[in-house]
Amino acid sequence: MARLKTNAISRRKFLQLVAGGYAVSVMSSSSVAGEAISALNPQDPFEVAWETPSRDAAGSIPMGNGEVGINLWVDEGGSLFFYISRSDSLSEVSRLVKVGGVRIQFTPNPLENSAPFKQQLMLRKGLCRITMGRDRKQVTLKVFVDVDQPVIHIVGSSTSTISVYALPICWRKEPHTLQPGEEQLSAWAMHEAPFPLVEAADVFPTTSKDAVVWYHRNEKRMEIAYPSTMELQSLESIADLEHDPLLNRTFGGWMLGAGFKKVDNRSIQSEEPIKSFALRVVVPSFQAVSAQHWMEEAERIADAAADFQRSMRKTRAWWRTYWERSWVLMRSTPEGAQSSSAAEAESVTRGYILQSYMQACGGRGTYPIKFNGGIFTVEPKAMNKPYDPDWRAWGECYWWQNTRHMYHPMPAAGSTDMMNPLFKMYRDVLPICEGRAKLYYQSSGCYFPETMTVWGTYSNCDYGWNREGHPANDVMSPWWQYAWNQGPELVALMLDNWDYTQNIHFLYQQLLPMAISVLKYFDTRFKKGADGKMVLNPDQSVETYWYGVINDTPTVAGLNDITARLCDLPSHLLTSSDRRFFERMKESCPAVATEEAVVDGKPQRIIAPAEQYEKRLSNCENPELYAIWPFRLYGVGRPGLAMARATYAHRINHLDVGWGYDGNCAALLGLREEAARILKVKCANSNPAYRWPATWGPNFDWLPDQNHGGNLLETAQLMLLQYVGRKILLLPAWPEGWDVHFKLHAPYRTIVECNYRSGKIVDLKVTPDTRAKDVVDMSHKSSL
Repeated sequence: MARLKTNAISRRKFLQLVAGGYAVSVMSSSSVAGEAISALNPQDPFEVAWETPSRDAAGSIPMGNGEVGINLWVDEGGSLFFYISRSDSLSEVSRLVKVGGVRIQFTPNPLENSAPFKQQLMLRKGLCRITMGRDRKQVTLKVFVDVDQPVIHIVGSSTSTISVYALPICWRKEPHTLQPGEEQLSAWAMHEAPFPLVEAADVFPTTSKDAVVWYHRNEKRMEIAYPSTMELQSLESIADLEHDPLLNRTFGGWMLGAGFKKVDNRSIQSEEPIKSFALRVVVPSFQAVSAQHWMEEAERIADAAADFQRSMRKTRAWWRTYWERSWVLMRSTPEGAQSSSAAEAESVTRGYILQSYMQACGGRGTYPIKFNGGIFTVEPKAMNKPYDPDWRAWGECYWWQNTRHMYHPMPAAGSTDMMNPLFKMYRDVLPICEGRAKLYYQSSGCYFPETMTVWGTYSNCDYGWNREGHPANDVMSPWWQYAWNQGPELVALMLDNWDYTQNIHFLYQQLLPMAISVLKYFDTRFKKGADGKMVLNPDQSVETYWYGVINDTPTVAGLNDITARLCDLPSHLLTSSDRRFFERMKESCPAVATEEAVVDGKPQRIIAPAEQYEKRLSNCENPELYAIWPFRLYGVGRPGLAMARATYAHRINHLDVGWGYDGNCAALLGLREEAARILKVKCANSNPAYRWPATWGPNFDWLPDQNHGGNLLETAQLMLLQYVGRKILLLPAWPEGWDVHFKLHAPYRTIVECNYRSGKIVDLKVTPDTRAKDVVDMSHKSSL
């Protein structure tokens, strides 16, 4: 192993590394990295720059502050467009819809006569800079989303006077009934309902202000999703454990700017020709007691956001800090600098950068990141579907199997704070989930549906609209009828958060209450065998095996993982009763099942999908791999590596993209070339019908496919850094042909910075330095 260094690399050395051919993954350890990115201009591949305008929203770029997102583009006529979205803009039928859109026109047209154009997304600033025109007819725009407030700023300047005209884009002009079939799939909780699904029109209220205002409001007379769901699923008796998150939810926009006057109720214009301007669009969403209440709050935010320069400084500071959390620099070895390996290294790094950016743009909202596009979906015209921008495949519900992928890579990226929306949503629905467990199964504790509404119920179509002859606990969808792995994996993710942060408040206020509730469900719901072990029955092994399943591996692996980790918590952090409970649950966990199989022509023991199951496939997931990822019972530095590798080799389905996590498993098993191959596939998954390079998918879901992007991050991180207990495994699955210089986080508030060149670790810094003794160099195949 190279000599440990306790001092950060010099600025000069860092810049030399970049100039020497490294690709820059924009998660940097200091302000030096931001300067390094800047030094690469104008050829910097990690700032997205276009030199032609776009035809439509398929040519848009995403921007956001974690809650508010926009899809921004300039058309060939020189108009600026953007759609506006939020994580919580849920309609009366529980559909996640856009807040709306905006169009800004300039007179004269700066792009007339094929004038020059450049649009540059400046990642380290969280800002998009657009230049249109030439010489005395050049317009420059800066667009950004305020990092702390629901405010979009558009700041412009011109070399000659122009007129500026701004208006909302509205497609919800009349009440709309979602048609049965594909259109209703964008309202997953309510699709196939035996009654019409109607969304109200947006409202453009009259106001004396020089502002354009619009809103969508879920009035009681039309809000049907929550009350019909509670009634259908026989939850009225415990409805007081939850509140209706849709009723009176109001979202919309308040658009204004100094020197702008209202033309009519739906547009504003500069009072006179101008050379500079600043517009802002305020887009709050909350459960307002009245429409007037929402308007007053929108106006208050708009007035407070008048100083765009202060907002820009604050936003740039946040993004700089974000990129300082962690970083990765990659390139091929000098021998491969002119070969395909150089392009591969650049592609991988670019994919890592842009997905890290997407995580930040959409990961700090009221609700978690949506796997099927996040908040950056646009109308699906490019996919030959006839719907408006409110449509997305697979709708608004949260599939645990998909949602988890955006959150597993957050601890190593130093972004445990962005896990809060996920934990908060499940914490908020804990009372209704505990109440349902008691009502349906006379059990204590909680379980979570796989396809869950934001208030904790099943999707109604999955639960079953026709209840004739069915008891309340009869879930009709065979895909997830008896799947129980969601709760254990949620607790495992919370344990990851604890491992990395050692946050005592998180432990007591969130982790332990959730862990106890999840484990109580298993303790009281399932019988014990003669050996004292739980017998999970009825059961299924995710979507793949439905028939004859007992003790499915995803759930069993999860229970073994979390009970062992809970028992390993320092004794002074647990009450004696909690410790006894965790120890008892650990003792009652069945073992992960194994079976005989022929692998590479030889009989070998492999991990089985369940202790008992009928080999009738219903989907393409490999449930036996859960014991490797996400639960890490097997892998490099752990027992049973040969069996786990044989299991991976014997898997039925090979899943390189979307929610497929083969890359994560390959990395955990130290399969360097396989992990690298999959990572390259992931980074090449950009959809050619869209201009934004990180428009992954749609794969199994929708685009931009965020569970694909989350897996991309997770695979790359696991190739670079893993941990087993307090041991930190360095480069356990990194290919020798890629030089890399990275900074990632490890448990116990540890940061690892490593420079790996030409097959050698040339610099290594571990913070705190007391953790250096725990680092194990795994960079050579012989070490595995």
